Amino acid sequence: MDFFEVVRNRRSIRKYQERNVEKEKLQKILEAARLAPSAMNRQPYKLIVVSKKEIMSRINSACNQNWRAPIMIVLVSTPKDAWVRDDGEEYWKADASVAMHQVSLAAYAENLGTCWIVAFKEKEVKEVLGIDSDSRIAFLSPLGYPAESKGPINKRKPLESLVQYI
Repeated sequence: MDFFEVVRNRRSIRKYQERNVEKEKLQKILEAARLAPSAMNRQPYKLIVVSKKEIMSRINSACNQNWRAPIMIVLVSTPKDAWVRDDGEEYWKADASVAMHQVSLAAYAENLGTCWIVAFKEKEVKEVLGIDSDSRIAFLSPLGYPAESKGPINKRKPLESLVQYI
């Protein structure tokens, strides 16, 4: 699939088919996250792949949602392992964002859907997954075959309003 086709057409999917994701496709998507650039190549995160129904149900409760996808990917950051700029700016959120974005693009290229989830009760998800207090849950995303079809997103600012040449 052409890269710009992927970028133009990837959408947040909220309805999923009751169909398992092939292991080969999942591995490609996880590899895309591993290959994501990160500040000073620290890669201060790990990915938890949740497929057990009882755990998914508890995560859904922490999101106040009912995600019905075969997989939930949880991106867990370790801020203490992230690069920090001289002025104190931490880059774990940026690193996590790039990795999750690559997950989303790779999933779309494999005809799968994702949806970045940032509205969740972090403490509850950490308890469900046994994540230590020094780590942060940056994002969650369901992963599966879409049960809805969406066209390209058109509500974007014009390029000239985002770019400045000097």
